[in-house]
Amino acid sequence: MTKLLTQRPSPQTLLTQIISNNQLVTEVQSLDAGTLKKIIRRIGLEDSSELLMLLTSEQLQEVMDLDVWTSPRAGVDEELDPERFCTWLEMLLEIGSDFAADKVAEMDEDLLASVFSSLVMVMNSDELAAMSENIDEDDSFRNRYLEKALESIYSLEIDDSLVMTKSSYQWDTLSNTLIGLQKKHRDLLDRLLRRLELITFDQIDEYDGLSNLLREREFLKEDLRDRREQRREQEGYVSPSAAVSFLKLIEQSSLQDLLQASEADPVSKMYFRNFKPQKIRPAAPLSDELSQLLKTSGVRTESSPLQLNAPSGSVSETRASLASLREKDPELFSQKILELNFLANVLVSGYAPQGKRRLRPVEALEFVLKTCDHGRRVAVKAQQPIHPENLIKAFQAGWKDTQGSKK
Repeated sequence: MTKLLTQRPSPQTLLTQIISNNQLVTEVQSLDAGTLKKIIRRIGLEDSSELLMLLTSEQLQEVMDLDVWTSPRAGVDEELDPERFCTWLEMLLEIGSDFAADKVAEMDEDLLASVFSSLVMVMNSDELAAMSENIDEDDSFRNRYLEKALESIYSLEIDDSLVMTKSSYQWDTLSNTLIGLQKKHRDLLDRLLRRLELITFDQIDEYDGLSNLLREREFLKEDLRDRREQRREQEGYVSPSAAVSFLKLIEQSSLQDLLQASEADPVSKMYFRNFKPQKIRPAAPLSDELSQLLKTSGVRTESSPLQLNAPSGSVSETRASLASLREKDPELFSQKILELNFLANVLVSGYAPQGKRRLRPVEALEFVLKTCDHGRRVAVKAQQPIHPENLIKAFQAGWKDTQGSKK
């Protein structure tokens, strides 16, 4: 008997089924950024303009923020990808120049300055002309800079500012974005051009002008990344560098020190000091129709709640203590769930088992529960049992005994 094979719907089919169903359109407009990113990745950003039109401004900003910051592997802090950002600009322009200009106007100005300064130079037209007329044979830096500017074959003049690049890559997207801002958001464009001129000309008269110029760009990128990490930490995320620090502190400490510690470690202490619970918006559960559509399309969703019942045939002290706590002290139970969230985010951000792919959130949560269970057994063996509600210490003991011993 021949086995029937089920064919996964194509990305275009997924998009068509969403935009042609009013109920799904309404549901998409309430999805969290993480789920939207997975859908867009499945469809392909370059083919997602019709989906982007459906998103609220807040959704669009959040999913862009997730998508344009990338990290090559677990434990490495994310970096802004200007090329990916330009692809987003291209899709917004495909919807319409006015639409794109309005969405860009809502973005962080530091973000715009960082992207544009990495791809173009902006110089005041009058100053550029004066430089070309007064070339100083002794000023090699100024001459090299002027030569680079004059070699630019793609340029756009906006009033007294000249935007230039030598590369055709993304030039149409960048120039059309600026033209759209000139039409609808002139004040923003003026501020952006002035900033780009300052980045271009900063310290140009100094002896070490080139190095200062490069540092100025790096300072902007660093400040942008730091502010983003602070914002995400307030929402409950753990940065890769913080996650790695937390795990390294465990590995560098003795088991006895971990078990006898009377204070929280500095990483988790800072996390809970910065964390703002009110900023967390619980994700709405997916309808059966959308859930099935995404599943058959290969879009993995992981919105199932924590299951406190242990799998059949297994015993989990951590699960049992949490289940009991939920009944007798709901407020403390909520605090413990936040600790589980912290530990799971540590693994998602900072750990990849044996160089493999990063753990998914559900996998990380299960890993945390098993590690806590193991940590309790390790503590009992060391005759220093851990209180059932001390999840972080139980995790530290379990991690030290398993992962730490591999170092």
